[in-house]
Amino acid sequence: MPIQFPFTTLVAVAALGVYVWLAMWVGKARGKYGVVAPAEDGPPEFRRILRAHMNTLEQIVLFLPALVMFAVAWGDQVAAAIGVLWPVGRVLYALGYAKAAEKRGPGFGLSFLSSSILWLGALVSAVMTLV
Repeated sequence: MPIQFPFTTLVAVAALGVYVWLAMWVGKARGKYGVVAPAEDGPPEFRRILRAHMNTLEQIVLFLPALVMFAVAWGDQVAAAIGVLWPVGRVLYALGYAKAAEKRGPGFGLSFLSSSILWLGALVSAVMTLV
């Protein structure tokens, strides 16, 4: 059976791929900095990588359902065009955060903007349907 939302699906797969990449980065950082699981404390370099991963987990909970609801309401290509900003933003966020905490802002802003537009778009569509 063909996927009805192929572009949205590709964006969701990319977002999950970013999450997996960050999980692997944390594992690599554990070895590099000698932080044995389940410990979460270590040098600042490790903690920034771990926080980039955890913040991505926190944000993906908003992003994925908003992406799907927006796609159903407004269409596959529009949802994907807005949604693709999220994984791009998350990569920028993680790379910036790994360098210095103050460098995480642009990536966070881009990914949060994407989630916010998708979430609000889904809300607007639901309200318009009810009115």
